[in-house]
Amino acid sequence: MLRNLSLITFIILISFAGYAQAGLQVYTGISKAKSKNALLTPEGSSHNGYHLGADGRLNSGNMYFMIGGQYHVINFLARPGGDYFSVKDKMSWIKLRFGLGYNVININEKIALRAKSLLAIDLISSHPDDLPDAPYSTYNSGTAGAVVGIGMDIFAFTIDIEYEKGFFNAVNMVKDTQFDFLCFNVGVRF
Repeated sequence: MLRNLSLITFIILISFAGYAQAGLQVYTGISKAKSKNALLTPEGSSHNGYHLGADGRLNSGNMYFMIGGQYHVINFLARPGGDYFSVKDKMSWIKLRFGLGYNVININEKIALRAKSLLAIDLISSHPDDLPDAPYSTYNSGTAGAVVGIGMDIFAFTIDIEYEKGFFNAVNMVKDTQFDFLCFNVGVRF
């Protein structure tokens, strides 16, 4: 039920953002998640994967309100290396985000350097619960985090790098299991 509610909320947010005055940014990219817990994310490894997302810019100008969402698929078990597209044991996250975006430098009307600061509500929509190598199996249904990022608009194309600092433990009753995400996005703006 939580998964269906999350999907419906995500679709509503995307639809709302599509009617925004300043436009809709649709993107895809790679994700790298880590936790401070050594059993969850051993030294030298990470939970790599990919994501899809959309963010609406709700007014024009150099500062604007943003609302959007992302769908992440990452490796449930942390692995060394940088393979982002062959996820073996899928863990899915739905991230609902809102906050502010800023045009830091307007090079001209079509090219701008941007920054953003957002709050994220992160829903863990699925994860394997029968892996014998998994250090933990009881995950919370959601967490939250703060996102900062920089990006660039080049005509209709966008490039972004984002860092999300997790606030709450992802594993039920286990300390230091917050997930921090580093993401690289490329997309288009309508």
